Amino acid sequence: MAAAIVDLDINEGQTFIMTLDFWDDVDNTIPIDITADTFMGSFKIGKKQIPMAFSFLSPAVNVVEARVTHSLMVDLSSVGKYDIEVTNPSDERFRVIQGNVRISQEVTV
Repeated sequence: MAAAIVDLDINEGQTFIMTLDFWDDVDNTIPIDITADTFMGSFKIGKKQIPMAFSFLSPAVNVVEARVTHSLMVDLSSVGKYDIEVTNPSDERFRVIQGNVRISQEVTV
C-alpha cells in the first residue's frame, strides 16, 4: 500500500493538528475500525525530530488526531519532511501519509 503524499504549510510556534479518517469504500460510508491500531509520526525539520502525539476521536472508530504542542514547534528551519505510520494488531506496519513541510516563520513570540 503506497502512502498518501500531502505537502504541508505550517506556522512556526503554533499547535499542529491533523485529523485522519479511514474508510473502506470510496463513498466514505463504511468506516474502518482503527481503535486497536498504534500510530506513530514525526516531523524532521532541519536537525530537529519532532514527535506527534495521537488520540482517537470517539465515538468514531475510524478517526485519529495527530498533534504537536506549540512549545515543540519553535526554532524551526524553513523546510522539512513528515510521515505517519500505523501498526495493526498483526504487527504489520504501514506508512499512511507523508510529505514535505514548509514553515512560515514566527515573528511574534
